[in-house]
Amino acid sequence: CLLGDTIYADLYPDEYDLDTKWSTALATRGLRDLTASTSVIGVWDDHEVDNNWSYDTPGMEETAAAALVQFRRGLPQTVGPGGTGLWRKLSWGQVCDVFVLDCRGERRDGNYISVEQMEWLKAGLGASTARFKILMNSVPITDYTEFWGDTEIDDRWSGFPTQRSEILTYIRDNAVGGVLWISGDLHMAQVGNVDPAGGVAADQWEVLVGPAGSFPNVLADLFVGDPQYAILFSTFNWTRFTCDPEAGTITVTFVGDDGVVLAEKVLEV
Repeated sequence: CLLGDTIYADLYPDEYDLDTKWSTALATRGLRDLTASTSVIGVWDDHEVDNNWSYDTPGMEETAAAALVQFRRGLPQTVGPGGTGLWRKLSWGQVCDVFVLDCRGERRDGNYISVEQMEWLKAGLGASTARFKILMNSVPITDYTEFWGDTEIDDRWSGFPTQRSEILTYIRDNAVGGVLWISGDLHMAQVGNVDPAGGVAADQWEVLVGPAGSFPNVLADLFVGDPQYAILFSTFNWTRFTCDPEAGTITVTFVGDDGVVLAEKVLEV
């Protein structure tokens, strides 16, 4: 799962030369070996277009549309049922449904995701008979009030509290089991509760992965020991998820550049 910022289109060298950016990224040995060895599920975040981009910027409609074409050229994929075509569901029988969210390309009219995408997600979660429901999220849904405060809050779910509450409350009130949120963006490894104790999603888990090729967020190391987070660190990593439907567990394993396991957590979901 590539959770966004696979390229940095807005940074030198070759600023905004998307052909070169994608060619360079996909030729990198680690990513090349990975994509040759397994299936890939990809979604974008902001840097595939521009840092924290918004449709309010003049000309961004055209820029984002062109970047989406290049994204699909770099990571060919099935087109989803609506909106940008990036949100879609991929199923592995009765074991796992992966809900791929577009949390970047439909931020309009005060919404974090489109109303259409929200209704699709709730309907899909409610109808899913898979033991696990993995939600691929480019930017975290975790409540970082104690961690970040309001810093860049408009760039994550917490800056859109109505929709955030809508999906988390739906999962709780409908007793949707087997849910695991996974996300990137913050350049750190994390296994933690979506909300602190007493919150609507205090029993839902979110896992943050990476960074793999940018820079580690050393601020993560300042919050080690916070009870909301079972694992939190800033080392370069990639992450493996092992689903056991009989046990009802997902084992989350963080692996360093040298192949050594950095941390591991077995989640009951």
